[in-house]
Amino acid sequence: MAKLFNKLFFLILILLVLIIFKSVFWARTLFFENKTQKIAIKPNEFFIAGGVVPHHLLAKKIIEDFFSYISKKDKPETTIVLAPDHFNAGAVLGNSFITLSHSTEEFYGIKVNRSLIQNLSFQNKLIFSDSSVGLDHGIKNLIPLIKKYLPKSKIVPFLLPSSLSPEKLDQFVNSLNYLSPPNTLVIASVDFSHNLLPSAAKFHDVKSIKALINFQKEDFKNLEVDSWQALYIVRFFAHLRNKESPKIIGKGSSADFLENQNLKQTTSYFSVVFEKETQEKKEKIKELEAKTILFVGDIMLDRNVEVQVKKNSLLYPFQKIAPLLKGVDIVVGNLEGPIVENPPDFGKGSLRFAFFPEVTKGLSFAHFNLLSLANNHTLDMGKKGLEETKKFLKSANIDFVGHPIECDEDFFFEKENIIFLAFNKTFPSNCSDKEIARAVKRINELNPGKFLVVIFHWGEKYKLKSSLSQQNLAHQIIDAGADLIIGSHPHVVQEIEEYKGKLIFYSLGNFIFDQYFSDKTQESLAVGVEIHPEKVIYRLFPLQSKLSQPFLMAKEKADEFLEELAQRSSPKLSGEIRHGIIEK
Repeated sequence: MAKLFNKLFFLILILLVLIIFKSVFWARTLFFENKTQKIAIKPNEFFIAGGVVPHHLLAKKIIEDFFSYISKKDKPETTIVLAPDHFNAGAVLGNSFITLSHSTEEFYGIKVNRSLIQNLSFQNKLIFSDSSVGLDHGIKNLIPLIKKYLPKSKIVPFLLPSSLSPEKLDQFVNSLNYLSPPNTLVIASVDFSHNLLPSAAKFHDVKSIKALINFQKEDFKNLEVDSWQALYIVRFFAHLRNKESPKIIGKGSSADFLENQNLKQTTSYFSVVFEKETQEKKEKIKELEAKTILFVGDIMLDRNVEVQVKKNSLLYPFQKIAPLLKGVDIVVGNLEGPIVENPPDFGKGSLRFAFFPEVTKGLSFAHFNLLSLANNHTLDMGKKGLEETKKFLKSANIDFVGHPIECDEDFFFEKENIIFLAFNKTFPSNCSDKEIARAVKRINELNPGKFLVVIFHWGEKYKLKSSLSQQNLAHQIIDAGADLIIGSHPHVVQEIEEYKGKLIFYSLGNFIFDQYFSDKTQESLAVGVEIHPEKVIYRLFPLQSKLSQPFLMAKEKADEFLEELAQRSSPKLSGEIRHGIIEK
């Protein structure tokens, strides 16, 4: 009997200990959850919260300058390094933060902050894999610099799988803010635009730098970088620590470091430190006020394009070109047909189009957020089809501009102080030149100082030069206040004209189409526009298409394309067109 009593007493004692332990744990959790958003770091002598640095050793000078700058101002107790999961270890280990085991004392000769790893594991799902972390160059390449410039700092490295959600990031950065001491440095080991032409990389970097420094939280997921999650954590941590003043350390690209601007592909490098604001004059960063737009031509998703989509995937038309369309404020195209619930089969040779609703998945994948409906095919399924099109685009968070028949200012669209108007000039009975000019003038007068883009569906099919009627209308529209004119419909790329300091792109050609019968109908032009306070930069990206799948032209072919385009465009633009960059 006594033995039974002792066993029962022992079991009850164990249960009580477990209950007490669990109560303490949950009390701590509740306390933590209430505190993470509110905690404020008291003023101290530690000025820097974190920063961004490349990990490609080609950019070693930028990396050296980054750590040198930090070492002269601060002596962090702990350095947290966040890097992309380059070898996709998360696919095997799990979709969460990959770090060292909290029993690991040293990492490449640097002491590990084991207690911080253990404390972070209470609030976040951490995956422990010393081998994965140790092999990844996003971490490994920075180790010699950390040893050299921050020799007394402990390290906590993390690999970030590309599928980490914003919710997980928010939880992680809040716990990091709460649990790490004031003298903690958080580093994002990140390279920017990858595998793009140098001009395209510079275009993308404008958006990436602006979103990072201005902390535009919703834009991070769309940046052309190798880990937007690492950038987000560093920037959010700096915000929570109230150390958000940016100090640019350096920027460049592999083309710059190799002194070869003719590289077919390049990678961008950008480094910045976020620190406590001082009384010194703030550094002016030109990209912070810039806005970016990318224009492409006609998008037709029926007939043979639909055949290719059904044969391959919904994403098929955009798979090769999507990287160019990523990391831009506004991506604009002309949707050459309606999106309807039950599209009929008009036949392979039909000139009527109708797209099934799933095409919006491809458009979203390609980052389109504004489409013109002002063309001769939007009403191929009547007014009901037009309303269905708007409904499906809205459900995919894609905006639209213009009307296939109407030509007043009610159909304009505005974003980021940029106004878009779109008009269809292919129907002879609607939208006279005078009506359009009046609408443009009214919009311009009501919105002084805003950048005004007018999109036209016009011109003669397969003609490489615009008609006199196009030119007359274009000049009227610029006289009425337009800053830029973008055209479509001829199925080929027409010339670029400068009129009173403004540019007219008469036709960008086919972006997605099934006109396989000639080279010209399978060539198009994408135009990247950077709107800076003091200037506008236009970047020309020649595209080629094969079986309705556009991609950037190879450099040799792109040079030939731009040479031909320069010869039929305004003579004063010829040099800039040949180089693919026009500045106004």
